[in-house]
This record gives sequence, structure tokens and C-alpha cells, in this order.
Amino acid sequence: MKLREISILDHAAIPAALDALHSNSIVMVQMPAVFVLLAPATQKGIEALNGTKQRMPNKNYGSAIGDIRQFHALAEAGALPPELHRAEDLDLMTGAFIRFGIGPSEFNSSAVRGGTHQGVLVDGPHRELFSAVEQSFARQADPSLFCGHTYSAPLCTSANLSGDPLGSITDWERAHDFARARGLSLIIRCEPAEGENGSYPIFYFRGDRVSIERHGPGEEAIMNRLPERLFAGQRLYV
Repeated sequence: MKLREISILDHAAIPAALDALHSNSIVMVQMPAVFVLLAPATQKGIEALNGTKQRMPNKNYGSAIGDIRQFHALAEAGALPPELHRAEDLDLMTGAFIRFGIGPSEFNSSAVRGGTHQGVLVDGPHRELFSAVEQSFARQADPSLFCGHTYSAPLCTSANLSGDPLGSITDWERAHDFARARGLSLIIRCEPAEGENGSYPIFYFRGDRVSIERHGPGEEAIMNRLPERLFAGQRLYV
């Protein structure tokens, strides 16, 4: 399969991504600090990701947030602090994965762990891409993946084999090699950010508390946007 590369700023990027995703293919997307894989939030999308990543059992996928209102609507009552009561308040978390409860704690699926789901929030052309995918797959939304919620933002995961000791892919040569080796058809590229690279940090909200489940680029700036009381009594760095 021929591997196509296209800039996320190209007007043809979104149509190309939609064509690939509707053809049961996976799309690699270069984020400013890391390369990721996108797939529809469907059973076929999950199977494609599992095969491409050689996924280990009992793993879960996050989503790439498109419509912030749809993502915010997943939250269970009391899952988020008052400062994030409105959907637009989540803009404070731009540059991070946001995790919170969306259903019973005993619920698990390929997109939900212990009743929680996490989505990565970015802005600019990437957000436009994710929104387009979400809208395009709205009719294929699978409530069984999201505790009964109708949610169709694309699944998003790091572009590497599951358990790879080298971790997330941040450089072009390794990304290109992975895409060719795994038979991908499309890479959407962007300009890399200067400074720290790596997977986005994960902020896990449990009511009036938040913990950082994974450290990553831009973490400190995001922490500074949140009230200190949410981190009370925690040892954030080890």
C-alpha cells in the first residue's frame, strides 16, 4: 500500500483522512510533540488499532476531542470541579488528556476503564480534523463503548507498538518507518513544536480533586491554570 503524506494545513487533509478512515484504515497524525494513530470509535476501528499496535490485552483507548460539548456531556454528575462546570471551561485543559467518570465504576470497554474515559484536547487545525471525523462518524456511534453515551470522536493512541521500550514516537524517521512497516496509507504532518516532546499529560478529575496520571509536555502550565486546592495533599513529582 502506498504511503501518502500531507500537511494538516492542506485543504485536502481532512477529506483524505475521512476517506482513509471510512476505508477501514488507520491514519497517523503528527501532533506538535508526538505522533498518534486515529481510528473511528467503532468495533472495526478498535480491531484495526489492536492489530496495528499489536495491542496487549485489557488496554483502553482515549479519544481526540472534537466537539467540546459532546465530550463534556459524557461526565457524570460531580465528576468535574465547579471550575469546569461548563463545556467551554475545559479550554483550561488544552494540551492534555482529560479523564473523568462517565459511568459505573465496574464498566469497562475498549474506550472506558473503571467507568472513566479520557480525551486529548488541542486547538487549531488538529481540532478541526477531529471535529470533522466526529461528525462524519456520528451515525456509527456505538453506545456500548461509552457506558451508553452516543459519542463519535475518533479514538487516539500513541503511534508505536504496544509495550515498545522506546516509548512514544516523536521523530519523523521512526514515525515513517512505523507507518510503512504497519501498512498505513496516510500520514498527516505538522510543524513540530520546539522544546519537550512526548505524549500529552493525563489529568484525572475526581470531583474536587485532580491527579496527574502521566507527566508530559506543558504539564506545569496547565497546572497553573487550575486552583491549587484541586491538588491538595498530593505529591505530584517522584
